[in-house]
Amino acid sequence: MKKYLAITILLFAFSSAYSQATRLVLNEHFTQASCGPCASYNPAYNALLAANPTKIAKISYQAHFPGTDPMNAANPGPALTRYNYYSANAVPRVYNQTMYGAGGVSPASVSQAQIDARYNTAPDWSVTVTHQLTSGYDSAQVVVLVGNATSSTLTSGTTGSLKLHLVMVEETVTYSSPPGSNGETVFHDVMREMIPNANGTTLADSWTAGQSQSFQFKIPLPSYLGNLGEVAFVAFVQDNSNKEIKNAAFSPKQAVSGLADASIASISASTSGYCDPNVTPSVTIQNSGSMTITSATVSYSINGGTPVSQNWTGSLSAGQAATVSFPQVTLSTGANEIVGLVDNPNGSVDYAPLNNSSVPTTINILNNNPTYAPYDQNFEGLSLGKIPSNMIKEESVSGEMVGAISKANVQNLQQELGGWGQSASSLFWDFPTIASGTVISLITEKISLSTISNPNLYLSTSYAARGGNSNDQLKVYVSTDCGSSWTNIFSPSGASLATGTDPGSQYRYWADPNKWLTHKISLSNYASAGHILLKFEGTSAAGQCLYLDNIWVSTNVLSEDEEDIQNNIRVFPNPSSDLTKFEITLANKSEVSLAILNISGQKVLNIESQTFPSGNHIIETSVSDLPSGIYNAQISINGEIQNVRFTVSH
Repeated sequence: MKKYLAITILLFAFSSAYSQATRLVLNEHFTQASCGPCASYNPAYNALLAANPTKIAKISYQAHFPGTDPMNAANPGPALTRYNYYSANAVPRVYNQTMYGAGGVSPASVSQAQIDARYNTAPDWSVTVTHQLTSGYDSAQVVVLVGNATSSTLTSGTTGSLKLHLVMVEETVTYSSPPGSNGETVFHDVMREMIPNANGTTLADSWTAGQSQSFQFKIPLPSYLGNLGEVAFVAFVQDNSNKEIKNAAFSPKQAVSGLADASIASISASTSGYCDPNVTPSVTIQNSGSMTITSATVSYSINGGTPVSQNWTGSLSAGQAATVSFPQVTLSTGANEIVGLVDNPNGSVDYAPLNNSSVPTTINILNNNPTYAPYDQNFEGLSLGKIPSNMIKEESVSGEMVGAISKANVQNLQQELGGWGQSASSLFWDFPTIASGTVISLITEKISLSTISNPNLYLSTSYAARGGNSNDQLKVYVSTDCGSSWTNIFSPSGASLATGTDPGSQYRYWADPNKWLTHKISLSNYASAGHILLKFEGTSAAGQCLYLDNIWVSTNVLSEDEEDIQNNIRVFPNPSSDLTKFEITLANKSEVSLAILNISGQKVLNIESQTFPSGNHIIETSVSDLPSGIYNAQISINGEIQNVRFTVSH
């Protein structure tokens, strides 16, 4: 009965308004919380639209790129559908009733004169929308009335092309800190849901003079809303045959009463270092509203798993806080993202759900069991931007592009991006898109040097200084106390890091197979340590891309002719599934032996020493019985050992 009463009231609200059609100029705005230009253009654009409340209806679609945006992540489908519908090619972009061609326009192109011109054009279609939140604030009842406002018959452009779109928006979404990388904290008219979906509801193809139709919806309020008091609705009619928006309507936010607003003030969760997996979380909740809070459910979640919850009771007046402690928990190896949560204040829904969760705290934990040298790390088999599972990432700004890359990720690129062009993938810092001063590091697992004398670290890099003078930097650190302290052992930057030539007008430098440099760094000072960690730290100067590959810690001191030996050993095919061949070029008669070690340093194949004359020679060995993975071939030439990596893939 209550449902029908509410709908009757909503329909009654149309009776006096529908007799005369008015126009609202719809602006569909594609923006993003990590889009720098968006932050520059949005203030003026939003101010212009706010100055025209009786003329404008607005929807902001938070796009899927270029970086992090939790509003998109909450419901990415509808925004992407509308982005593709308009063949959009960038953000920020605006489409309105005079600009719905491919490409859209910059927000700066929207003017008062343009708004007035469209607003003053009498509409052929009448669209009206009104809504009412249910008493339990779990859903909204919405009624849309569409009609022919002319004295003639109106028809669709093509069969089935006329669509009614209903959009739930939040008039204002406010974050306490920027949710993306562009500094914005306040977002306007954010699309939260499209009903029934982004394709809309198909309308009849022919409407006689004065004909109208009502559409009724009951819509659950999604859990990712920031504030129940900001929920509003936009309705519009669009013809897909030419994308023209016939008319739009807006139902503004409603006052919400009788609900408490519990928030997360902080979460405390820390360990003594990368090798300590034990943590004792505590969550501090706060009353961010005016109603006294006497109970709530307080929780924490690790990596999006099932929340660990406690029922809190007490009394918090406005602004007061309380801390809830939890038992110790042991974290898994790798990155652990811990989030504090609060809900169900006073046994009811929360007025502003956006502040019900904390900013994630990330705790990185390393496997306590070390890997024994020779240590070998590459970036094969990883998708774009990912890092090996046995490494951890530390970043001063989240969401930046630091991770694996291969030519498969770059349209029309011909060369392989692995070290020296000999493998598919490498690690890269996309410095052109990373703000100057941003520091992002990768840290290895624990490496044992207990069986090594005079160890060396080897790594290959490729980099070009933008304009010949950009000052991006790579630093390598070593730690003997599981990351409590670090010692810098390598720190080239700018010209001293450069191996290639800046491509000029080309935005990015793609690693040239002939423009790599292999670095040898002594670790002899750490040979007596039980284990070490290695950290590879990139600092952006917003210059060019830096590539890193072929990280290994060798088991022997290599000769002064190391690079000559490196250049005269070739392994093929790589990857291999059956027979692997090692081509060796010898300047003189030499004793040659070969051992193959797995990633744990265990010897899995051995070819006894043989005497070869000078010239080219090929040593063949079957790897068909070896599991898929990365292997080290230790090739001894007259006692001097060269490590060569290869991959077995079945």
